[in-house]
Amino acid sequence: MTAAIDESARVVESDVGRAEIREYVTVNDSDIGDDCRVYERTSIKKCRIDDRVDINAGSYVENAELGPTVQIGPNCSVVGVTHELTEEGLTFRNDVFERIILHEGVFLGAGAVVGPGVEIGAGSVIAAGAAVTDDVGPERVVLGSPPAQRIVDLAEWLDG
Repeated sequence: MTAAIDESARVVESDVGRAEIREYVTVNDSDIGDDCRVYERTSIKKCRIDDRVDINAGSYVENAELGPTVQIGPNCSVVGVTHELTEEGLTFRNDVFERIILHEGVFLGAGAVVGPGVEIGAGSVIAAGAAVTDDVGPERVVLGSPPAQRIVDLAEWLDG
């Protein structure tokens, strides 16, 4: 099977394996593995995406490495680019790239946000609407956003 790329999608300077790329998706400077599904109106830039990854509609993924079986819910932001803040403010158009890593089996709920330089361990779940600004170990559940964020061990969550 070859890639199934919708005619409205735009793929630039990228390698796409046997994947399904839906309507109005943009892929720039990225590698996408086999058996991946990228849903409508998603943008992917400067990424390495392993096999069997699903990225739901309306998501934005930039400067990230996604391990196998990662699932990204709709309208998520995984943004590995920021700007340096100094006393003079932000420097216009001076991007600072900090790679994001989502290990095998990570699940991001709808509307989750993962900030620059964050690494999320295998099997972790980021709840819908959560914002992650610091690394998360494997098999954790992240609920909410700082400063009231809770991070719970996955086994504890399932037993509770």
